[in-house]
Amino acid sequence: MNGDWRARAACVGEDPELFFPVVEEGPLCEDQVAAAKAVCGRCPVRDVCLEWSTTYIHVGIAGGLTAEERRAARAETIAPRPGRIRKPSPREDIRAAGLALLEQGESNNDVAARCGVTGRTVERWKAAISA
Repeated sequence: MNGDWRARAACVGEDPELFFPVVEEGPLCEDQVAAAKAVCGRCPVRDVCLEWSTTYIHVGIAGGLTAEERRAARAETIAPRPGRIRKPSPREDIRAAGLALLEQGESNNDVAARCGVTGRTVERWKAAISA
């Protein structure tokens, strides 16, 4: 995706700190999030920013959404746009491989080593299988 869209963004010239709330909850956070979202709301490239930020920005407000809202979009708890095909993240690919190994009877230690995760992660995967 070409980066030229950023030059047309409504946030150009705004204080970047506006998009990174100084507190995580409460009235001050809510006010700051609302102010940042208002800038995004008038942005001519908001859709492009949202698509880009869903992949590359993991903190702050971008594309009109908070980091938590973007995580939800990535997890597709928010309905995907029609025609959009979601690719699994590398983390999801690793989890799927780990689950397959567990289902084949591999030990927790072997799965952890082969997938590059902790034993605790493998235990959570194993619990998901039995749930």
